[in-house]
Amino acid sequence: MKFFMVFIGTLLLTVANSVLAQNGSDMRSFREKADIEMAKRNYSEAALYYERWLEAMPRDAEAALALARCKLMLQENESAIYAFEKAARIGYARPEIINADTAFRRLIGQKRFDKARQLIEQNKSDMEIFPFRYVPQTRLGRYRIAYPPAYSPNKRYNLIVMLHGNGNDPVLMLRLAQQMSIEDAIVIAPEAAYLKFRESASTFVEKYSAAGEDRNFPDSLKDEVIDFSAQWYHSIIEDAQSFLPLKTALPLIVGFSQGGFYASVIATRYPHRYAGVVTICASMYSEGKVIDNLKNLRKYGMPALVMHSIDDPVVPFQTGELLAAAMQNEKIDVEFFSYQGGHWINNEALENLKTWIKSHLPK
Repeated sequence: MKFFMVFIGTLLLTVANSVLAQNGSDMRSFREKADIEMAKRNYSEAALYYERWLEAMPRDAEAALALARCKLMLQENESAIYAFEKAARIGYARPEIINADTAFRRLIGQKRFDKARQLIEQNKSDMEIFPFRYVPQTRLGRYRIAYPPAYSPNKRYNLIVMLHGNGNDPVLMLRLAQQMSIEDAIVIAPEAAYLKFRESASTFVEKYSAAGEDRNFPDSLKDEVIDFSAQWYHSIIEDAQSFLPLKTALPLIVGFSQGGFYASVIATRYPHRYAGVVTICASMYSEGKVIDNLKNLRKYGMPALVMHSIDDPVVPFQTGELLAAAMQNEKIDVEFFSYQGGHWINNEALENLKTWIKSHLPK
């Protein structure tokens, strides 16, 4: 028997739960901002954010190494060595990353750098003495519910599943649902499978991810991490259908960013269980095998809406273009909607989303 802790009742929109950077209050952690600036090669800005992050989370070895790399790119070799030494002292244990990164080669031969490299090798050796073994785990999870206006337990409703992005929580998506004011649907939004405890601790806001970054899963387990997270999200449907007053119609699934990726993964793996799929600024990873499985959407006649902002600073606009094009090549009923709204949606996109959802919900 499965048990899930569920927040039931009217959704309370409190300031403490706000994670909407797009609405004027940027609640991203310094680590998130640093990683974004690093990807854009804005090394000066990234270094400042990594330094601020390390003040709050002084034992984040990955961040210390990233700071060292920023300092190298800024030609600040002394600061780079200091950050590199810090990464080694607090337990960085992936010497293969150092060896493959050409930026660090200029420091080879310097006594402090070479000594820190030896410590990193020792850190790896120490970890191998007591290696990790990863196995499936059954535990309690949570999802939140937004009931429609004038909700009545005696009436039957459609179901919409909404998946949040990396570093968000369900409130992000449920606020979006409230903005659409869909009267004949109940909306559920699960928390992603893993709490990002370092970023949560630094921002005092719970942040979740379906990738398990803080668990340091090896790359060899990417397929399994995606599989289990997709299964967790899909299992939410069965629980919701067991007690919510729902119609027999299939639900719609909507996802933003990382949640958009998982919405496409779930739709392509369980096409007989969903009426349609929407992705908003969705990321995409080959391990999800979304493109390979698009034929399943065509087979079951599932429609799709792909929305992506042309100025998305996190997930390139081309990611959305390529997904929509792949769907079109598979003769899927897909609508591609582009707009300008950063890594979120603007009012125009919101209206398009609302129109699409209403037109694809059973009457």
